[in-house]
Amino acid sequence: MKRLLPAMTLLLSLSLIMSQDYPKKKFYKREKNAAKIMGRDDRKFGDHSGNRVLCRFYNHGSIGDQSSSFSGVYPIGSGHSYIWEFSPVVAASVVDTNGFRRHIVSDGISGLVDASPEGTPWSFEPLSGYANPNQENLAMSDNENSWPNSWPNRTEDWNGEWNGQYGKYVRADQESYFVVDDRYNSEFEFWPDQNDLPEDPTVSPDEHRRGLGIEMEARGYQWNHPAAEDIIIVTYWITNVGSSVLDSVVFGMYGDADIGGASSFSDDDAWFDTENDMVYQWDHDNWSSSYGGFRPAYFGWSFLESPGNPHDGIDNDGDGMIDESQFDGIDNDGDWDPERDDIGADGLADFHINYTGPDEDGTEGNGVPDLGEPNFEITDNDESDQIGLTSFYSAPYPSVYPSNDEVMWSQLSPGVFQVPQQNVDQTFLYGSGYISLQPGEKKKFAIAMVYGENMADILRNTATMQNIYDNDYSFAKPPLKPTMTAVPGDNKVTLYWNSFSEKSIDPIYGTDFEGYRVYRSTDPGFIDSYTITDAFGNITFKEPIAIFDLDNGLNGPHPIGYNGVQFDMGTDSGLEYIFVDSSDVINGQTYYYAVTAYDKGYDIDFFENGYSSSENLIPIAPSECSVTLDLDYKGNVVSLSENAAIVVPNSPALGYTPPNTVQEGEQFIEHLSGYGSGSITVDVIDPFAIRDDKEYHVVFDTLDNSEDLVFSIRNQELITEILSINTDSTAIASHDRIDSRMVITSSIVNDSTVYDTTFPILVTNVEGNTTYDYGADYDIMSETGTFKIMNSQLLSSGELAVSYRYFFLDQLQTINGETDNPIFDGMRVIVNNTEYDLNEDSTRWTVGECNYSILAMSVSRFYPADFELQFEGNLGDSVTVDSYGTIVPFRLKNVTHDDIPPFRVSDFNQDGDWDRDEMISIRPYGSVADGPLISIRFGQDSLAISDTTIYDTIYAGLDTIYSDTTIYDTTDLVIIDPVAGDIFHIEIDRPFSVMDVFSFRSRASKIDYVEASNSLQNIAVVPNPYVVAASWEPRHQYSSGRGPRKIDFINLPNKCTIKIFTLSGYLVNTIYHDDVNENGTESWNLLSNDNLEIAYGVYLYHIEAPDIGEHTGKFAVIK
Repeated sequence: MKRLLPAMTLLLSLSLIMSQDYPKKKFYKREKNAAKIMGRDDRKFGDHSGNRVLCRFYNHGSIGDQSSSFSGVYPIGSGHSYIWEFSPVVAASVVDTNGFRRHIVSDGISGLVDASPEGTPWSFEPLSGYANPNQENLAMSDNENSWPNSWPNRTEDWNGEWNGQYGKYVRADQESYFVVDDRYNSEFEFWPDQNDLPEDPTVSPDEHRRGLGIEMEARGYQWNHPAAEDIIIVTYWITNVGSSVLDSVVFGMYGDADIGGASSFSDDDAWFDTENDMVYQWDHDNWSSSYGGFRPAYFGWSFLESPGNPHDGIDNDGDGMIDESQFDGIDNDGDWDPERDDIGADGLADFHINYTGPDEDGTEGNGVPDLGEPNFEITDNDESDQIGLTSFYSAPYPSVYPSNDEVMWSQLSPGVFQVPQQNVDQTFLYGSGYISLQPGEKKKFAIAMVYGENMADILRNTATMQNIYDNDYSFAKPPLKPTMTAVPGDNKVTLYWNSFSEKSIDPIYGTDFEGYRVYRSTDPGFIDSYTITDAFGNITFKEPIAIFDLDNGLNGPHPIGYNGVQFDMGTDSGLEYIFVDSSDVINGQTYYYAVTAYDKGYDIDFFENGYSSSENLIPIAPSECSVTLDLDYKGNVVSLSENAAIVVPNSPALGYTPPNTVQEGEQFIEHLSGYGSGSITVDVIDPFAIRDDKEYHVVFDTLDNSEDLVFSIRNQELITEILSINTDSTAIASHDRIDSRMVITSSIVNDSTVYDTTFPILVTNVEGNTTYDYGADYDIMSETGTFKIMNSQLLSSGELAVSYRYFFLDQLQTINGETDNPIFDGMRVIVNNTEYDLNEDSTRWTVGECNYSILAMSVSRFYPADFELQFEGNLGDSVTVDSYGTIVPFRLKNVTHDDIPPFRVSDFNQDGDWDRDEMISIRPYGSVADGPLISIRFGQDSLAISDTTIYDTIYAGLDTIYSDTTIYDTTDLVIIDPVAGDIFHIEIDRPFSVMDVFSFRSRASKIDYVEASNSLQNIAVVPNPYVVAASWEPRHQYSSGRGPRKIDFINLPNKCTIKIFTLSGYLVNTIYHDDVNENGTESWNLLSNDNLEIAYGVYLYHIEAPDIGEHTGKFAVIK
């Protein structure tokens, strides 16, 4: 930030408050909030969790949650809170209706709330319409359910898009947005809007605008990059929406940080860095007794940007520009670049995932800067003549008291800079002023929350934070998050995810996706994964349990480091989308898994080496996408981002039969048509997702080139539905990727082949008595499931009935055994095509004792079929003849097409019949000279040779001599000629074609009750004995007490009743287990039916399962 610091007046604190005299902090009871009573019910909250900092924001302005498990927690998942409460403050000097000078302060504070005698808060309140009213969260970028249907301050084309400062996209990894005003701050008789005055000043204050007439837009930003993962930035745009000129305004921040948590906050030290405009706070003895004891980090708040004064003719920030403004229509600093920034008013360029084309208003590519484009007006942080930070007041709690506006005004007065008292409960108030706000004028200030392991670390993080801000948040953009699913198994967990991340385009570095990293942890913040430190000893990277990266030569440590540590780019392993974790996975343990996508970063030779399509970019270390989570007040995870999951592995129920299991001799996959001989396999990846008795077809097609074979998975269930026709003449089906490929059938008519085509989609009117034709009455965009209606009668009806099938997977080119095909309905299909070739392993005698070997076999110009020599007589018998009349004892059959092909015997001795050493040539097309030809000649071995090798070791002094001896043995063989009934099979590998169709029907898992009954003795209790605690129990860090306890009953039937007794027969508890077949475990929290902790001792249990049987056992609890 570029600014000129004012002269400082240093005031020593005269407070005599000692640590033991601190008043108890007041908790604000939100459920009794007067704003709720008075109908101001739009208050919501949002949890920033986009990096290692977790902090709750309220949409009336409050930051933090009074040292709760959401209140500036660092690192996320630890429960270590650093914040009591912070809030933006806007103060101004005005003259009330009685002519008295008043100093009005508006804020969003919840704890030391400024309220009326009736309890009504005189504070900011949220404006409605900026969040979904049917839920409790303020608008968060990663939670579309929190967005409103339309944004009050945006045009209709922004509906469904993120209301970003820089366009219809998310600039950071996670953002928040809300708008407040101070209309309910009715403490003083001042009405800021002369057009909204009461006829009677005693009227209810909520009916007319009060306060200062201020409206404030607030935005929070978080990045997951290692250089920014300890930071949250918040910007505030302040607008004068009244009709009064506010000529003496101060923007500021109230803060109460509690380093060390709720039970160790009164021994904090602090200092103010005048160069960086930052407050640092740390624990005096570097130890906290909260949360079982820990070593706190350093915490700080920075004033990134102060409001500007574009009217005083002074270069306030010393940047060489006088009175620059973000509202003067001028690119003051001249950094708007038409090659880079001329992307239109919506802020979207072709590298954004939701870019739909040039702006309809013509602002894209018009050669001049427009509002909404980068580096111009409000999107350029340099275009503000900042006046800098003008005051800082520090005193022990509660010396900064928000309920006294006059005292707050004096503490915010420009020129007040107070040296913090040490080893106390610190509170702060800092501001920037005075500035003026004309009616309708808007100005901005920005602050940031930052953490560090120590003073040096927080200073480095501060420098990074300022760099991000100064570059208009143009920070490296990590790839998009993949969507991951975790499947619990027996001592294993299976993860699978999609390839959505690979569509990412970085606004600076282009298409730079590189790979995936898999993490596992036993805590939601993945704290135990953070094991990699930088050169300063500060924890920097998580250690993955697996890396899957592009096979492109970019491997090992990245050339660009961060604080002396380098990102591991992988081993050129190739991309995978399934990972099975079975390493030290313990049943009953709660695990947290995440799959992140990371980019290539950049170095000076990346263009030359083909890693990047752009040259001469700034070198940067790689970045990976974030993992976000929501917690409740007890620290339990409420939700996780799409790339993370919570899973508890367990053994399946007794008698468990996995999905898609078939009986012996039964085929799971049926070849319905075609002659391809490659393999189709179906793997069960997620047994929970398998649907019972659902039919699927694997079909083949070609792309533009007939050689480019692809396959698709079609759902065979016929979907029938009624669709409404939209105003643009389209109707949208429930499914995309609709099967619209013509079905070609053939038949023989008068010795001629007749082909017919059928369109697989049926479109009718709702009554079903009129059928409409494809191409004439409607068209279809099958990829999106969109019907374009062209028939006027159908358009006037407003709806239509359709019947169709759709593809789960469409036109995949992975037909050579690739294992990275997408998962559908819990299954993965692997297609392994084959080229035309002789299958030597399967070409052999399949029936009979004949021991002829293959002396010679050649295939010229393959024919797509398998053949058999089916012997109906013995050697010398005449069963049929070849094309030249030579008699043979067999029939030659094409077993693929079920016909009899022509063949010829090489009758070497010209005796008129086939001898066992004479060649047989199969000619499917008869006398066609260049047609397919398969030749085979048998050999008869009369001698078998075997060998045996004997190894010996001789030690001679210091030398060791190794020797081996090979002994050969020979055995006379009796030649066994073929007899009637023997079969020799000739197999030709054949590639798949568009004629091939395979079918399979999924089967859900089931229970074999006989097997379950025979396995009741496998039921057990773990751990047994239970001694003090179990390994899977986490440390409970959010409230007093020892935390949750449990034991597990394992290997249970899927449905059973568990009764637990003392040795004297007293019933302690009854547990009903009714779960999916995949889970044969039930946990008990060691509480009785009366919710009381049980005593130590030996307990009996009885398990009863309908249709299976009963089982009894015992376990011990040792405290």
